[in-house]
Amino acid sequence: MKKSIIFTFGLFLALASFGGITGNDVLKKVDDRIVGKEAPKDIQMKMIMKIISSSESEKIRELKAWSKNLEGKDDWRVMKFMSPPDVKDVGFLVLSDDQMYLYLPEFRRIRRIASHNKRDRFMGSDFSYEDLGTSGFSEYYDAELVREEETEWVLSLERKPGVEKPYKKIEMWVSKEYSLPFRMKLYDNSGNLWKETEQEINRFGKYWIPVKILMKDMREKSQTLLQMKDISVDQGLDDSLFTQRFLKRRVS
Repeated sequence: MKKSIIFTFGLFLALASFGGITGNDVLKKVDDRIVGKEAPKDIQMKMIMKIISSSESEKIRELKAWSKNLEGKDDWRVMKFMSPPDVKDVGFLVLSDDQMYLYLPEFRRIRRIASHNKRDRFMGSDFSYEDLGTSGFSEYYDAELVREEETEWVLSLERKPGVEKPYKKIEMWVSKEYSLPFRMKLYDNSGNLWKETEQEINRFGKYWIPVKILMKDMREKSQTLLQMKDISVDQGLDDSLFTQRFLKRRVS
């Protein structure tokens, strides 16, 4: 009995030190902002993608992107390259975690991204197809609250058994102000650091949205910066945007 009381009191102190919040509680807050009830109903934006190789050579690409929030499900997303000419009209469509499609105008065909290819580099960038998907974290990871600071929570995410995700472990720094990660370290199946990412997040009305995302590949010594601009939310985007038919269309 005495041992049980000591254990219960110890558990109380542990919870009290973190304000009674658990790692999975924080992760749920993150998912609510990304794909849940606190996410925009839809987003339209332009993107500038800057790819910087290990030799510091640069490639600049322009895109347009649309996404639609389907609360309780994976979001829909479509991206179309606008420039330069060698990638113009290439399109990428995500309908769920296992439904990703790439349109290659040179061959006039749509290719479904197989599960084993989702960790491949997206159009030569440091983002994988998986990185640009639209699912949350809670379904695939268990989170431990490592520490709580005045302005942030620090989480350690472990991939759930049987889950097919490229990152076995994720270290995540979550802002208390906007309940979104501003930094992550991503580890491969061997437990080695693979990528690091940082996000700059701004407020748009009642929503918090990333406006810059830097992805570093620690193996390749390369990095890719995504900058978002001309962001519009809650426009009532039509479902026809998120189809293979639209993926083939030219966009101006």
